[in-house]
Amino acid sequence: MEEKEITVNIKKYNDKDGAFWKSYKLKADKYTQMTEVLRRIKSEQDPSLAYRASCHMAVCGSCSMKINGIPSLACRTIALQAVDEKNEINVESMDYYPGVRDLITDIDVFYDKMYKVMPRLIADESVLMGENEQRMTPENQTEVWKFQECIYCGLCVSACPSVKEDEQFLGPAAHAKGFRFVDDVRDTKRSERLDLLMDSAYRCTSCYMCYEVCPQDVQPVIAIKKTKNYLDQYKGNTPITIMARKHDDTVENLIETTGKIKESTLFLKTFGFGEAMRDAIDMLKSGKFKYAFEKDSNVKNMNEIKGMMGEKK
Repeated sequence: MEEKEITVNIKKYNDKDGAFWKSYKLKADKYTQMTEVLRRIKSEQDPSLAYRASCHMAVCGSCSMKINGIPSLACRTIALQAVDEKNEINVESMDYYPGVRDLITDIDVFYDKMYKVMPRLIADESVLMGENEQRMTPENQTEVWKFQECIYCGLCVSACPSVKEDEQFLGPAAHAKGFRFVDDVRDTKRSERLDLLMDSAYRCTSCYMCYEVCPQDVQPVIAIKKTKNYLDQYKGNTPITIMARKHDDTVENLIETTGKIKESTLFLKTFGFGEAMRDAIDMLKSGKFKYAFEKDSNVKNMNEIKGMMGEKK
């Protein structure tokens, strides 16, 4: 089988020398996974190279790293497909997690966040005693299925900009796992789970990075959006969820009365007069304040809008 020589640039790290790049040359064919590339570098060129890999088939999630700057599983990356025009590949450890050595990171913070959302089904006592049986409908099972497919690789958290800036954000993987039980009709702790998840859900910026890098197509950002649909069942009040309720109420009122979402009104009623004034000052400085007075007419056929909302009169 035809082979091609490639150069693998690995960002190594240890406590003594800090971080530094080291390059290795080897041959690869069209089937060579990056885990095989790393194994051969370690066995044939550099026994000191440290990395994690176990199942080699995207099940264990242990070979998480950055390949050409993108959070990836090494076992799912074919070397010849990842090389650039110079036949080079850059490999680094994941962002966000503390480095241990070379490509190995300490992902305890990931497990801590997963543990916080009670990642297990808590059934009714009668079920546990064998006195009752609860079943899911196929529709309910389909709804939660993808959110339980997480392999704990940590890539989504590594790619998430919000989790790096906001310690109170639980992160995409924990939200997917948490929502999987919120939406499970057999679970008895929905209220407690919403107490854990709701405020955090509104700390997500919906950038979809978790969606892009997840090797299992878990779609954590979709779980976060679906969690927000339970806002009416959430009994708590935090500054963020109070603002979220104002936002939702204003959106509904604007569509009912005008047929569209008027951004200036939505901003004022969601964030209040003080924040609106600060925003107005920023608009003045940037020369955009004139747009605040742009005429924004209502939708003409309101009966059609009300019909779409199920409120046709």
